Amino acid sequence: MMISKPVYLNICLSACSLLSNISAGIHYCLISAGLLRLPLYILNAPGGVYKNLRNVWCTRFVRRIISALVRSPLRMSTFRLVNFSIPLPVDSGCIIVTCHTPWKRLLVQWCLKNDFALIIASGKWKQKKNRIQRQGLGFNELREIVRYLQQKGCLIIAADNFNNLKDCPVKFLTHQHNVSLLPARLAVLAEVPLFSVIPVLHKGKIYINYGPQFDPQKMNIDSCSVMQNIVSYMDTEIKNNPSIFSSFKN
Repeated sequence: MMISKPVYLNICLSACSLLSNISAGIHYCLISAGLLRLPLYILNAPGGVYKNLRNVWCTRFVRRIISALVRSPLRMSTFRLVNFSIPLPVDSGCIIVTCHTPWKRLLVQWCLKNDFALIIASGKWKQKKNRIQRQGLGFNELREIVRYLQQKGCLIIAADNFNNLKDCPVKFLTHQHNVSLLPARLAVLAEVPLFSVIPVLHKGKIYINYGPQFDPQKMNIDSCSVMQNIVSYMDTEIKNNPSIFSSFKN
C-alpha cells in the first residue's frame, strides 16, 4: 500500500516545480545569449536543454527544502519521500555503490534512522552522522569493514571518487579518470554481493534505482571489469538524466 505524502510536502514540491520552470527559463535565456555555458552531457541529454534545466533546478530546490526538513521536527514524515525497494540479501552483508547524489543529506539521515549502513566518505562528519562514516583507510579500518560485512552489514561507497593511479581507467562524463577498486575488492574479501544504485527524483519521491549487480561467489570477474561496468552504467544514466548528479555547476 502506497503511503501518501503529508500535505506540507505536496505544497513544497508544487512550489519547487513552479520555481524550477521560472529558473530554467531564465537559465535557458542566458545560455542562448552566450552568457552561460553548460556541460556537454546536459546539452546532449534527451528531451532538450530546457527540460533538463527544469529537472536540474527542481532537484536543487527540493534538495534545499529537504535539507531543512530533515533537521526539523518534520524529519520523520520527510523520510516518506524515500522509496527503497532494492531486493537486498537477507542472509549476508552487501556493498552498495552509487555516485555523488543531490540526496546525500536525506539518505544519510535515512540510514541513521533505519540503522541501515556504514558509509565510506571523506571529510569530517559532525554529530550523529559520524557514527556511520568510515574513511576506508588503513589496514585496521579495512579489517573492521570486512568483519562488519561478514556480519550481514551494509556498506555504501561512491564510485565517482576517482584517484591518480593507472590500474583501472574509465571514461566518465567525457573525461578520463581512474576508478578505485576498493568496492569490488571489499566484496571479494568479505564474499558479499555488490549492487550499483542511483537515487532519482520522480513524481515527488526519491526512488533508488539499481543497475549492475555482482556476486563474487558466483561470478569470476576481475575487480577492474566490475568497476568499469558500474561507472559505465552511471555515466549512461547521468547523460540520460543530468539531474541525478550533484556535481553540476553553471
